[in-house]
Amino acid sequence: MTRTTRSLPPIRLGAFVVGATLAFFACFYGIPLVWLFIASTRTENSLLIDSPFVLGSVKDFLQAWTNISSYNDFQVLTWVKNSLVYSVGGVGLSLISAIPAGYVLALYNFPGRRLILILTLIAMITPGSAMVLPIFLELNLLQLNNTYVGLILATAFFPFGVYLAYIYYSTSLPKSILDSARVDGCSRTGLFIHIGLPLAKPVVALIAFFSFVANWSNYFLAFVLLSDDKLYSLPVGLTSLISSSGALNHGIASGMIPIGLPEAIQASIFITMPVLIIFLISQRFVRAGMLSGAEKG
Repeated sequence: MTRTTRSLPPIRLGAFVVGATLAFFACFYGIPLVWLFIASTRTENSLLIDSPFVLGSVKDFLQAWTNISSYNDFQVLTWVKNSLVYSVGGVGLSLISAIPAGYVLALYNFPGRRLILILTLIAMITPGSAMVLPIFLELNLLQLNNTYVGLILATAFFPFGVYLAYIYYSTSLPKSILDSARVDGCSRTGLFIHIGLPLAKPVVALIAFFSFVANWSNYFLAFVLLSDDKLYSLPVGLTSLISSSGALNHGIASGMIPIGLPEAIQASIFITMPVLIIFLISQRFVRAGMLSGAEKG
């Protein structure tokens, strides 16, 4: 009697490479995040001497939090509010400009369209630091430096968002729906409001996410435009806090709130957490707004 064995299907090389690559990047970017939360529970001496993944105590975590919250009557909370104002304002203006611009560039032919696309790509690949000085001079001329409005306007134009909207509408918007609406007498503005905009949930979520990340973590532009510490964004304020408190040389200046490595790590969590939350929210809207089934037969 012969005994048959069921052979397992061979593992495809491509699937193995993709899985191994994803696992590598998950570890490469995930482990530092895990360490960030673990390190926030430890003392400065423990961070310098002990193993990287030694878990600290709740007492040390609360002490570091007390040091941060005691700085200038919890001025960190003011910086958080400022960053939210700058980021939400910049995201709103980015969506208002990027979505209609991408829609028009994708669906209509007009003189100068190709030139606008080229200029959009050039603006997209231009380093942001190269534009800081021109923006500073422009806002200074308008007397908008060191104001909420000035920094929001400086982050309102988001060329990457325009390009994302252009690609989305060029490849994913069902043309037959637009043709049917035109036959029914819908105007160009009506096409965008009633069809183009409702079907753009995925790209709206993506543009909002990328714009929020860029504005929330924006340091150099905010550092140049803002001089009043009450108007600082969170990255600029935390850098000022840590530098003035001697965290760089692990010393505590006389009469100052003791801000060291544990406080700096908790400050990093301040900056990281909103980005993770916005990513999860955007991802949910991307899945919910997919165009599958929008066009029948």
